Amino acid sequence: MDSDKLKFIFNNANKNYIVFAFLLLPLNIFLQFIKWKYLISKVSETKTSSKLILTSVFLGISFGFITPGKVGELGKLFIIRNVDKLKLLSMSILEKIYDVLPVIVFGVISIPFLPHLFFTDSSLMQFNLFIITMIVAVIIIFILLHPGLIKLIVSYIKNNFFAKSTRFEKFNDGIQGFTKENARTLSLFSLVLFFVYTSQFVLLIFAFGDIDIHLAYIGVWTAMLIKTFLPISLGDIGVREGTAAYVFGLMSFPKEAAVSAGFMLFVINILIPAAVGVFLIPFARFVKGYLKNGKKETTGTHIRL
Repeated sequence: MDSDKLKFIFNNANKNYIVFAFLLLPLNIFLQFIKWKYLISKVSETKTSSKLILTSVFLGISFGFITPGKVGELGKLFIIRNVDKLKLLSMSILEKIYDVLPVIVFGVISIPFLPHLFFTDSSLMQFNLFIITMIVAVIIIFILLHPGLIKLIVSYIKNNFFAKSTRFEKFNDGIQGFTKENARTLSLFSLVLFFVYTSQFVLLIFAFGDIDIHLAYIGVWTAMLIKTFLPISLGDIGVREGTAAYVFGLMSFPKEAAVSAGFMLFVINILIPAAVGVFLIPFARFVKGYLKNGKKETTGTHIRL
């Protein structure tokens, strides 16, 4: 990819769209905060301070930044005190599942509308693909609103592989306590958050090039879908930009512009919050426990199945 062209596109970007994308970051963080606060309340008998939960969110982003597929985000639960960590782990796993499902739904729906694919000239092929993607979307939406399937899978694993594990029993208790009402609420949080960060991506696409808004969303949703199934780098660096370049290249949109937009999204939504999280690490209670006592905090349940 031409580095000079990348530099030219970045220098000539519409900075207003970049500012608008950045202004959505507080909303992005707030949605992550209230979603995590809601999940903590489902397994905690005592009230957890908002300050501690917000710190946990930033630490989760920092831990996710340094691990492939952002699995390190699960580390955010360690700072939460006076709660069974295994039940909280179950909520954290559910959170990640519900965050991924909107990506799959809108990603698969957008695929038939991508231009310049092998089926573009075949109306029948395009119609069949649309029907298939709609069926997949409906199934995923059903799973979102009816967590019984997730409960059944976890219960099966417990009964067949961890029947004697008291720790997995607590993890399973957290999953089994997740109701349809909880599923609807978490689905709403995840859906709104999805639209916020994909809208940030669209604004950054506008900043670096010209494209119709419907094609911008189709491209962003497809790129996010592909990126989700390629968790092979720290902070998804390179994957996000590469998928954006490929997908938007199908629309005759400059690949360098798509790469610039993807990288700027990384800076706004991951790098900046991760830097805040790193700054907060010395003030996290569990880190102080390590430094002061030279051992792990004993509050709560250790996560070991």
